[in-house]
Amino acid sequence: MTVFNGKGVYGAIVSGSVCMLKKPTLRTEKLHISDAAAEISRFEEAKYTAGQQLQELYDMYIDQIGESNAQIFNIHMMMLEDEDYCGSITGMIESESVNAEYAVQQTSEVFAKMLESMDNEYMRARCADVRDVSQRLISILSACPMDLSDIPENAIVCADDITPSEAAALEQRHISAFVTAFGSPISHTAILAHSMDIPAVIGTGEDLLTKARDGDEVIVDGFAGQVILSPDAYAKIRLNAKKHTRSRAASTAETRTADGKRIILLVSDTMDIPEFADGIAALNCAEMPDEASQFEFDRSVAEIAEYSKAVICLPAIKSSDPDRYEKYQMQIRAAIRSCTHGSPSVLFPKVTSVTEARKILNACDEIRNTLISEGYDCSENSRLGFMIDTPAAAIISDMLAPMSDTLMIDSDLLARCLLARSEVSVFSEEFAEGQRVAVMRMISFCARNAVKNGARIGICGSLAADTSLTEEFLQMGIDKICIPQHMLGEIRAAVMNTDLSDV
Repeated sequence: MTVFNGKGVYGAIVSGSVCMLKKPTLRTEKLHISDAAAEISRFEEAKYTAGQQLQELYDMYIDQIGESNAQIFNIHMMMLEDEDYCGSITGMIESESVNAEYAVQQTSEVFAKMLESMDNEYMRARCADVRDVSQRLISILSACPMDLSDIPENAIVCADDITPSEAAALEQRHISAFVTAFGSPISHTAILAHSMDIPAVIGTGEDLLTKARDGDEVIVDGFAGQVILSPDAYAKIRLNAKKHTRSRAASTAETRTADGKRIILLVSDTMDIPEFADGIAALNCAEMPDEASQFEFDRSVAEIAEYSKAVICLPAIKSSDPDRYEKYQMQIRAAIRSCTHGSPSVLFPKVTSVTEARKILNACDEIRNTLISEGYDCSENSRLGFMIDTPAAAIISDMLAPMSDTLMIDSDLLARCLLARSEVSVFSEEFAEGQRVAVMRMISFCARNAVKNGARIGICGSLAADTSLTEEFLQMGIDKICIPQHMLGEIRAAVMNTDLSDV
């Protein structure tokens, strides 16, 4: 039995057989070409084909993993149009009269090594994206497409590293898990594994490549970040007991901490309440074309709130939209009308001042009175609140809390704004230690303000689904957690193992 330690990026325990990922050898030797213009044309055609492939991946996965995670493929498309990257390739073809494959490979290594030399861990992890895009181009130029047809379903794939493109292809093969010797837990591959529900352990070390063989029995513990090759009987019993314990923790009716505090768990990616969830959170609602459509959607959420918990976050409207005021009024009308069918919490996003918040609440009162005059039966007890999705909202949370039933922290948007990032999915492993401290302090600040002023405080986004942070969030006073359905069991177990009696 051999144990490899890495970083788990999706919590689950699976067992199966090793399948070593055999990657095709792409020919990139240096060749002299006589027609540089024709070779550049070859490169441009390959770029176009690569862009089409990436667009297909984006379209395929946007519903499955969400727009923010699918943006990984858009980022790769943007790299195909990067002037420095493409200019280096075409410049080398012209100045050195070399083939496109060689120029792409050489440029890829220059850019990747430049990123690898940076002090910022996040930027170092981006070298994998440069190599992935370059590998896609070379594969097209060489007419050597990726072929994973020999990988059996339910295999546990082991490799030196896995690119985002390979991760997407492996997901289509329905593998059980993957393990890499190298790579970063903040890479786009790790983000994809997490969002695609693929158990994965990253960065176990190169010994994995020399000791693992096709067909070897292996257990992947995504919770602990461990890979157990040829497990003995004791290891199998221990891991099965761990799976059973987590399953049992998710089998009681209510979610409470070890000392009995009730915690509300909402699922954010389904309109059907799974067993043991307390309700749903409709946080990423699409903008509806009219009040009738918006009302039908809001009512479906509100009806759930009759027998469970529900949160509706109104869609954000761009400030450049000339009809933004009319659309906002339409959304508020639909939300208030829906509250007669249940009692959901209605949250307003992108609030950056107390004046703005008061205007929204005053508008709600005016619209409610208008609806009553129109003959609608409107609830006087609509539960209104605000999303904390900008640093401004966080800083004034002590002033928003007294006028709110609920404040909901969007950890992804807050972290991106706070850290001045526009990148894809943000989860705790992505932060350097100093950056993580800044985000957690801001979340703690908001939570204290909510508790002090009598508002419920919840959290959603990738940090909410990180079990290593659950206890810390509960200690802050957060009592409502919105998570994807697949994380429900893990977060419930983490809550029920937390004792707040000394807090």
